[in-house]
Amino acid sequence: MNLFHKIGLAVAASAALFAACSSDDDPFFARENDYLTFDCNEQTVEQSLQCDGAWSIDYDGNDDWIAVTPDSGVGNGELDFITVGVAYNRGGERTGTIYIDFAGHAYPIHITQGACDFAYGALSSAGTLVRGVESDFTLILAYANANGDESVALSCRMTGASEGLVAADCTFDKFQKGSGTITMPVTGVPAQTGEVFFELLVDGESKGTVKSTVVADPSSIVGGFPVWWDFSSESKPTLMADPHNYSWGAGSQYPCEDSAPSTDHKYLDWSDRGGYLTVVCSTASGWGYGEGHCYMKGLQKDDYWLMAFPVKNLKEGTRIAFEAAVGCSGSGARYYALEYSADGTNWFLAEGAETVTGVDGSTGPAHYTVMTDQALPNDKTPACGWASYTFPVEGCSVTDGLFYVRLRVSLDIRLNASATTYTISKTGSERLKGIASRITNVRAERTGSAPSGNVE
Repeated sequence: MNLFHKIGLAVAASAALFAACSSDDDPFFARENDYLTFDCNEQTVEQSLQCDGAWSIDYDGNDDWIAVTPDSGVGNGELDFITVGVAYNRGGERTGTIYIDFAGHAYPIHITQGACDFAYGALSSAGTLVRGVESDFTLILAYANANGDESVALSCRMTGASEGLVAADCTFDKFQKGSGTITMPVTGVPAQTGEVFFELLVDGESKGTVKSTVVADPSSIVGGFPVWWDFSSESKPTLMADPHNYSWGAGSQYPCEDSAPSTDHKYLDWSDRGGYLTVVCSTASGWGYGEGHCYMKGLQKDDYWLMAFPVKNLKEGTRIAFEAAVGCSGSGARYYALEYSADGTNWFLAEGAETVTGVDGSTGPAHYTVMTDQALPNDKTPACGWASYTFPVEGCSVTDGLFYVRLRVSLDIRLNASATTYTISKTGSERLKGIASRITNVRAERTGSAPSGNVE
């Protein structure tokens, strides 16, 4: 899923730790930054100041979108702190200035807030369409950078085998701050089998078309897809506070004990289908986020990133499309194998692996190879740790239960390996990135027919 590449950094501060302003005759005064930059979202940042005496905040003109707390104080020569906040920006880039008044001087802090980056993602769907059975089909449209008070009019154009189906015009006003999904139910009882095309319109503007198929036999429908996580689409603070986050890093809404096993640290799927992402590792530690990825520390050979999610009617021969991006620090794991399982115990290697050889002569399968320890842009390129695979499910099936996909460390080889130092460090940082970290079914039987593109 290619979601929202324009989400900005929450705060970009000037390089100097303090912007100090004083002369030999003036009392000492210093502020942490004289320039602050924000993205369009409502947010705050703490700033330090240091002085000896009374100070107060003054605003420049109509900068009512900027707020500072506290707005006055008395310094004692030690560090004090203020909180600078900006309201959600619905328009273009804007600038403003606040002043810290001290000892007859007005010390400016210049503030820039980026233009509104509200954006829609790709249209998807959930549910099934069975002839003669009440529909539970739903259209799903992702969004990012919302203020939470938006309201839009939804409508849908249906073509194909749509007889008996109803997608009633409605208003959607349940936006969340930040990211979320718009949902539009499709009701009724399908009267015929065949392909149906659904075009979603938001305030009269098309946001894409999805295809599904009305079937006669419900057991032929693979349920539970698509499933995704996308850690590149949000800032670190947003990810940490997201309700999908179960103790992946400090500040989670659902913390677990420090002594809890790694599987208690998880992130629920963004598709809200009942899945989760976690790690299986006895030495796991340091769950958290960087810009454009989640991370953890401690992965060793045969440890793995794990994605588990409920599916229905997943038969042998069904093809799974998987895409993700991986990274690590210099002492972290370089090679990962993509594997799947119907029970979490018996694992099968996905098609597409290459055999790699470590500097110690060891060999193993790898689908993903980390290329650099630098912070990587969110591009769908091998240089950025990204790869995609489409493979048939062989050796297992799931009628109604969990399906497991993992990225397993396949060699005990670190990224920056040398002839003498090559094993993975327990303190190395392992990163799961995502332009997309996504699983979606593209149903095809093993007869060799082309994928149908039928996504449930």
